Amino acid sequence: MDSEEKGIDITTLKPEHQIAVEVLTRICDCMEQNAYPVVRDVQGAYLNIEIMGDDMRSTYGRFGASLDALQLISNTIVARRTRGDVRVILDAGGYRERRIETLTERALEMAKAVKEHNQEAEMEPLPPHERRIIHTILMEDPDIRTYSEGEEPNRRIVVSPR
Repeated sequence: MDSEEKGIDITTLKPEHQIAVEVLTRICDCMEQNAYPVVRDVQGAYLNIEIMGDDMRSTYGRFGASLDALQLISNTIVARRTRGDVRVILDAGGYRERRIETLTERALEMAKAVKEHNQEAEMEPLPPHERRIIHTILMEDPDIRTYSEGEEPNRRIVVSPR
């Protein structure tokens, strides 16, 4: 295991963070592939964990749906065992970073089009954490505003001229 795969030594973590890693380890053991959690970062209650292994594409699935589901399940179990003191943020194969880059490009393209045509545009439905990324990226632009509309799971962002 090289240093990139090793991550943060779990024995240095708080007990509630260690519980979260144990939960993820047990979940990974149940997966039908060689997968294991690596702690990348700890920021307060947030524990950033990357699922490592041979073929991580199947772990994050189409548009990260499997990764989001795994994160939801993990957080539900961890919350019960730690009384909600820990939030797990999962990644696999660097998917989250690549997704942020894609969302950033898409948001900037939409903002440009909205400005050029002076007409609002809707994005495809996105999960809450991805909508938050779009809102954050575009919030500093003085010429446009963003808002969400619709009901989950079809809630989408609208980019509108100011």
